[in-house]
Amino acid sequence: MNSKNDAVLRLENLNVAFGGEPAVRGVSLEIRAGECLALVGESGSGKSVTARALIGLAGAGAKVSTDRLELSGRNLAGLSQRAWQQVRGSRIGFILQDALVSLDPLRTIGREIDDALRLGSKDSRRDRARRILSLLEDVGLDNPAQRAGQRSGELSGGMRQRALIASAIALDPELIIADEPTTALDATVQAQILDLLAALREKGSAMLLISHDLAVVESVADRVAVMTEGRIVELGPAAQVLGSPRHEYTRKLLRAVPADHPRGTRLSASPEPADQTASHVSGRAAAGAAETPGGSGASAGPAAAGQLTVAARMQADKAPAAAPVLQAAGLAKSFRTPDKKPFTAVDSVSFELAAGETLGLVGESGSGKTTAARLVLGLAEPDGGEVRLFGQPWSGLPERERRSRRALIGAVYQDPLSSFDPRLTVGQLLADALSGGRSLNPKAQAADTARLLDLVGLSARFAARGTRTLSGGQRQRVAIARALAPKPRIIICDEPASALDVSVQAQILDLLDDLQREFGLSYLFISHDLGVVRHMSDRVAVMQRGRIVEQGPAEHLFSSPQHAYTQRLLAATVHPPRTGS
Repeated sequence: MNSKNDAVLRLENLNVAFGGEPAVRGVSLEIRAGECLALVGESGSGKSVTARALIGLAGAGAKVSTDRLELSGRNLAGLSQRAWQQVRGSRIGFILQDALVSLDPLRTIGREIDDALRLGSKDSRRDRARRILSLLEDVGLDNPAQRAGQRSGELSGGMRQRALIASAIALDPELIIADEPTTALDATVQAQILDLLAALREKGSAMLLISHDLAVVESVADRVAVMTEGRIVELGPAAQVLGSPRHEYTRKLLRAVPADHPRGTRLSASPEPADQTASHVSGRAAAGAAETPGGSGASAGPAAAGQLTVAARMQADKAPAAAPVLQAAGLAKSFRTPDKKPFTAVDSVSFELAAGETLGLVGESGSGKTTAARLVLGLAEPDGGEVRLFGQPWSGLPERERRSRRALIGAVYQDPLSSFDPRLTVGQLLADALSGGRSLNPKAQAADTARLLDLVGLSARFAARGTRTLSGGQRQRVAIARALAPKPRIIICDEPASALDVSVQAQILDLLDDLQREFGLSYLFISHDLGVVRHMSDRVAVMQRGRIVEQGPAEHLFSSPQHAYTQRLLAATVHPPRTGS
């Protein structure tokens, strides 16, 4: 391993272009042994392209040039692909965001790690087997021998990420590139992964961390580089860049962090560029709104009208609670594990949701949040208890009896692309949601599609686009438009912004807030990000091992948690940076 004063990576004037379009422009970086440099910026800023260029995987058709690319003094510029194969894994470890995709679902975790050892070392099979167990123990997996024999689908999200890290560090690389290693992990698992990354640095590995989560960046990084449009616009010590940023772009990123922004205040400073969006929704009170999302008379007003002052929100909070639009009483649901053992996913869960209210649902992975949401949506039937929709039975009914009311409840998920039919354009996708299988007048259908796009801040020309050509934020706007099409009264939001960078996340959360005020929508808001939940929710319910262990008004729960599990969740939360700017 290098000493702490040695520069492991030296990069000067990196440029990457695709078809003549520059993606990275003049990037220069240096990382020393035991140091973590974080690279932050919005989607499309050039972060991941930069990281991939450092391991010779910039992509097909990429034109890469650099004045200097050295790893511990060795020149890597212009290496052949065969030479790069000797560097990747053995000298540079690469940790990707999505372990479920990165790990082969047909092979055991032990085989995954063994491949790295077999190709990069001369160890015997017996020595490799011992090394695999040692690595799994080092990354904090319990019962390493059992985990080595399991496939990725048999592990939780946190376990998969640990296994991926074990594979990446198997050959003791000098440089570790971690591309969004904690995205979509709950607070306690995220804290464990961050502790593991810190331990690797203590052993002398240099680290390039790519993340949109500024709280994670502040907790891990020694220095921060801020990228936009392929360039680094600010570089310096983490405390200076995140505490007293000099560049306006950095200040914009920090303003978009939801933590410490009271319920009802806006996160995004301004709408997206006019060439990408239309006007945003207006903030008419639900009681005065005569139109509904998919209705032919719906119109959108100026974004500024959607802003609700803190004083107005506090006054609204004093109003008597409306009758519940959704009631869950004593819900229970069990499954059988692959080894035929019973597993209780939801156990005696009860909650209510009022008109125009947001109930946040939080808890670790496997706590039962998503199963509870599926029971509410009628996508699974409870083994016990019931769900009532607007005071009427909802669970336990034949689907033909629910069909006439199914439009009242919709959903927005974390990964909209996986639920989009790739053969359909955005316009066809929304038209299908508007029609509900009925034949509609083409002219009226086109007008309603345009109005839906307008409601979510997209221009009508997006109707002709394929969903795979959209950015992450644009896809989520389309997913919200699709959920609005049947004119729902309740929307289940299951991690709707967890995979988005901080500024796009701010726009999506503001949009959800605007739509709620516009149409009096009720949200069941599921998220692992406690800062987002605190900003969005009127009340919060905390789930652990299938049970709700605490629920109450959001501010009270976050400021004075009563249950030990809630206290542990909050203690594990990585807090966002505070800027004086």
